[in-house]
Amino acid sequence: MPTPLEPSPLEQYIAPAGERHGLWRLVAGVVLILAGWFLWTVLVMAAYVLYRMVTDPPMERALEALGELVNAGGPASVLFQLTTFAGIWPATWAVLKLLHRQRFATLFSPEGGVRWRDFLGGLVLAAAFSAATLTAALVTVGMPERTELAAETWLMWLVPLALLVFLQASGEEMIFRGYMLQRLAARFRAPLIWAGAPALLFGFAHYSGGDKLGISWHYVVVTAAFGLAAAALVWRTGSLAVAMGLHTGMNLFAIAGLGVKGVLEGTQLFLYEESKAALLFTVDGIATLVILAFVLSPLCPFGARRAAA
Repeated sequence: MPTPLEPSPLEQYIAPAGERHGLWRLVAGVVLILAGWFLWTVLVMAAYVLYRMVTDPPMERALEALGELVNAGGPASVLFQLTTFAGIWPATWAVLKLLHRQRFATLFSPEGGVRWRDFLGGLVLAAAFSAATLTAALVTVGMPERTELAAETWLMWLVPLALLVFLQASGEEMIFRGYMLQRLAARFRAPLIWAGAPALLFGFAHYSGGDKLGISWHYVVVTAAFGLAAAALVWRTGSLAVAMGLHTGMNLFAIAGLGVKGVLEGTQLFLYEESKAALLFTVDGIATLVILAFVLSPLCPFGARRAAA
């Protein structure tokens, strides 16, 4: 008798989605995750206001302090904003458990849990392409400016910053390349749907990120292209780990290393002027398409791993 074909990496990855992958569940799940994320953000802000009311009343002064923390810039402001992304984790856990009867750990891999070696591989990939992007930026745009952030202050904040960037980037991967991709791929075979739709939504979710600089559409295109590259990594490996590592590494480079004035600044050592933003995002977009081509090519070192029986 012929031996049954081994399931593809993608088939292994979407198997834990089971039968509870109707479109109404997907829509309801996304709404509930966003609601939980919003609730967590409100709680974080309320906790800070309460702390300020205790240490420096009255409430009006505490609310002013919250506004200053969010808008003033600096390491504390950036870390505070990143803290709000931690709410994605418990919200996604609750939706999987209550709406889909699925183990949270199977959102990362079919055997349950993060493949940390693959995650480190994603960090290495991010470092390689960040170096290439930096080289291209130096050639086409020129040298960035050194910020006023002292090196010792930067080092003091680096560990908590890296942890929060991990929570933020991996949380986004859980929604778009985990939760949404699993459910869409379990229902539709066309990559245009299970990879393209989450990538497009991911891009539009970043629309306002460059609004002040007039580069919102550049931001949408670059992040959508990254979404396709991350989905290709899930397709190739049958796991979320490499995409999580790539996203974490690239965001950490942008938030802690080299950024653009007006885009989540406050923790970078180097910044480019706002006038260079459009050209920089063009360079970044080209680099992201190179990542996508690399992931889809035979040169990509990341392969599938058999799920545990």
